[in-house]
Amino acid sequence: MKKILLILSLLNEGRNLEILIERVLRTKYNLDILIINDDTNTKTVKYFLNLKKKTKKRNIFFKFRKKRLGIGKAQKDGLKFAYSKKYDYAITMDTDLAHHPRYFNNLLKNIKKNHLIVGSRFIKKNSTPGISSFRNFLSNSAFLVTKFLFGHTYDSTNSFRCYNLNLIGKEFLNFCKSNDYDFFFTSMAYFNKRKYAIRQFPMKIYGRKNGYSKMRVSHILKSISMMGAIYFKILFMKR
Repeated sequence: MKKILLILSLLNEGRNLEILIERVLRTKYNLDILIINDDTNTKTVKYFLNLKKKTKKRNIFFKFRKKRLGIGKAQKDGLKFAYSKKYDYAITMDTDLAHHPRYFNNLLKNIKKNHLIVGSRFIKKNSTPGISSFRNFLSNSAFLVTKFLFGHTYDSTNSFRCYNLNLIGKEFLNFCKSNDYDFFFTSMAYFNKRKYAIRQFPMKIYGRKNGYSKMRVSHILKSISMMGAIYFKILFMKR
């Protein structure tokens, strides 16, 4: 049986995390969970402790960080943990309920023969219910820019992914220097350059119902500048 790790990173997503965990535990997959937390809210910490008691049949790990270190940093830390513990597959997803665990089957049914499986909001129409026009504009713009610069049509800013850790060497984590949102399109550009087997499937990504977005204007500006830098880095990278 393959070892699967679900990596969840959060910042002030206590209530959303509770709902998400309930959905995850209702799936048929016997996966372990790693929660990387930048949230110092005592209610969230208390929820973690109660969750540990309720889910004795699951391995649930927690990594508490004293301050906000970035979603890219959380992704890399989670994947490093997965490699160190010899997991076969690592699933990543948002904790704001943008992604639904019902798509786990889409991730896992084809991962054995591929390096990476990723969900896409761009394959079918009306795939972003409840998401603001501005957020859709940002996603669509990123899609068009990465298509132009890196020559692929993957939804490279979507974190709903499954990594085949038996096929992907962990050196890509050193290539992805950023600790913010640009980790996602940087890693996708790397995989595409390496000619890795990447497969995507259509999915819906939902708008936030609880809490607020953690993306700042500085993150958007940094991502724009990083796209140009990564283009030249990829251009001169050996396959």
